[in-house]
Amino acid sequence: MKRENIVYGLGSTLVIVGAVMKILHISYGNQFFLFSLIGMTIFQSWHVTQLKNKIKDLESKL
Repeated sequence: MKRENIVYGLGSTLVIVGAVMKILHISYGNQFFLFSLIGMTIFQSWHVTQLKNKIKDLESKL
């Protein structure tokens, strides 16, 4: 669980940095923002899938 918190923290930091880059009109700000959002979406989808599998395993043990 600790690793997930670290990844969520780093990912949200990257998203915020990308948003600031877009606001300041720094070059490649759009790409940085887009890739960080896509990366976080992929990680969250994977994490939700892992949690659903864990719930199914626990339910089957009951």
